[in-house]
Amino acid sequence: MSLQEKNESISVLLVDDEKSVRAALKELLHPFSSITIVGEAANIPEAVKEIHLHKPDLIFLDIEMPGYTGLQLLEFFNPNEVNFDIIFVTAFNEYAIQAFKVSAFDYLLKPVNQQELEQTLQRYMDSVRNVKLPERVNLLKEVYAKEEMPSQIAVSSLQGIDFVQLDNIILFEASGAYTNIILRAGEPLLASKPLGEFELVLQKNPRFFRAHRSYLINLKQVRKLSSKEGDVIIMEKEIEVPLSRYRKKEFEHAIAGLKI
Repeated sequence: MSLQEKNESISVLLVDDEKSVRAALKELLHPFSSITIVGEAANIPEAVKEIHLHKPDLIFLDIEMPGYTGLQLLEFFNPNEVNFDIIFVTAFNEYAIQAFKVSAFDYLLKPVNQQELEQTLQRYMDSVRNVKLPERVNLLKEVYAKEEMPSQIAVSSLQGIDFVQLDNIILFEASGAYTNIILRAGEPLLASKPLGEFELVLQKNPRFFRAHRSYLINLKQVRKLSSKEGDVIIMEKEIEVPLSRYRKKEFEHAIAGLKI
């Protein structure tokens, strides 16, 4: 169902120190009858006042602002007061985008365009909202500050958001527009993101390897390589994963690099 077809009203707060950015967002949001802009703020103290006053459903939030950064917003609230969700609006920063993906946040790049805005709002409408927001912000702050891969990722599913330790992941398996995540401990997860999204998130982590178009594996969970009927990687729990013949040399190099 499209945004225009939904009767549900969404109250929105715009937080950005640049007045021109707020004005552009207001203009872009104007065609959506389900969106009501209840306020705007140029900094975090102003945003806190607006949130207490209007109790918005959704905040479009810049990160880099004078004084307090956008990542510090939740420091002004008790956990039971956090009844909103966040979409970050940011200038291009490759690592910031990686951090948003790791922590299951949506984002828009400046200058915002109409198509990307509509797609982002559609994902928001289709998602389980306001799920574990403080935990997601803490993970985002950790990744954003250290600029390195954390020990866990936030995984969006139709039921909500799970925080998964990377050490606990055996593999990711493509399932159409979704991804099955097979774990060493616990039930498999069905993530509401395609496999390519996880490959992007983990591209700088040498532990994870795209063995096949349908599989992204944790090299630490590899048990052996069998070549009886084509190359097959035997994973933890005796799970068999086909190895693309085009990736065999790359796989052998990756395994050697990890000294398994």
